[in-house]
Parts: sequence; C-alpha cells; structure tokens
Amino acid sequence: MGSVYKASSTERTEWCNPITDEGSEQFRVELDGTPRRETWKPVRVKLLRKTSRHKLLSSDAPWHSTSNLIFRTSAIEKMKPILATHGELLPLECPDAELWVFNPTVVLDALDEQASVASRSIHGGIYLIDKHVFRVDVVAGVDIFRLANWRTGPTFLSDRFVDLWNASGLRGLEFKKLWSSD
Repeated sequence: MGSVYKASSTERTEWCNPITDEGSEQFRVELDGTPRRETWKPVRVKLLRKTSRHKLLSSDAPWHSTSNLIFRTSAIEKMKPILATHGELLPLECPDAELWVFNPTVVLDALDEQASVASRSIHGGIYLIDKHVFRVDVVAGVDIFRLANWRTGPTFLSDRFVDLWNASGLRGLEFKKLWSSD
C-alpha cells in the first residue's frame, strides 16, 4: 500500500469559500461520499485572493478544507486518471474561475479503531484522530477515500495521488503523511 496522507493548502495561496451559509451547509451535508451528480445544485463560491497582509497566489486547488478538495481544470486534466475512479467532480458557481469540488465516493471501513487514537463526540462519532492506523488489506490499491465511520471527515490520499500531483507541477496543496504500512 505505502502511505496515507491528508492535504492542506500551501502557504499564501488562494482560498475558496461558499458565499452563503446554505452553501456551507450543502458542503457539510451532501459531500459525504454518497454519489450526488444527479441531484447536485452548484454552490456559489468566491475566491479569497488577498488577506489584510498579503496577496494570495493562484492555486490549482483553491483551499476550502481537508474534507472538500476544490480543483481548477488545470488540476483535473492532470489528476483525472485518479479522480475519475475514486469519486465525482461537482461544478461550483464562481464568477472568477471554473471550479469543481471533489466528492470521494470510495468510502471504506479502513480505520483500525483499536490501534488508532480518536476523539469522539458525546454521541460517539469521531471528530478528531490523533493517531491514524489503517487496515492494510482495506486501503491497498485505493488512492482517495473517506472513512465509513467519519464520512464528512478528511479526504485521505495515497502515495500515488501525492506523487502524481507533485510530478505534474501542480500548485496549492501540500501533504502530511498520517500513516505508513512500512
């Protein structure tokens, strides 16, 4: 298998946020690994290109969250072999760019809960994992996935995804290794 990663934005690159609370809620509720292509209504978003201190650089993946990866066409063209087999690209409504949010439809019971260290809500759901241990037999050969017991949690990525992103010269994401099977 190799390793499992989580994405984050590179420093001083642009962000992408829903314009309305309804859009934020749509991201939170609907992007849970359930296929949505047939019912998806594009969320209106805006690009944040500067802060009070800095101009932000253009990104092939304007940052929203570790759960909801957003891509420009430039990233989709280079990452398509992996993206197409692990989820769906759903259009966003943005006046400044053609953007898509990725909904990973590969949802796995991949977390070794006995060996991992996770914090849970009072209702028992996971809201934070401090130590990730994945089941090798479940994640082998999978490049993008979500956890069955934390469907709105992070989007997890493989070595193959990270290597293709980096080799393609794409900008805007960096990757933290969470676990390795080695």
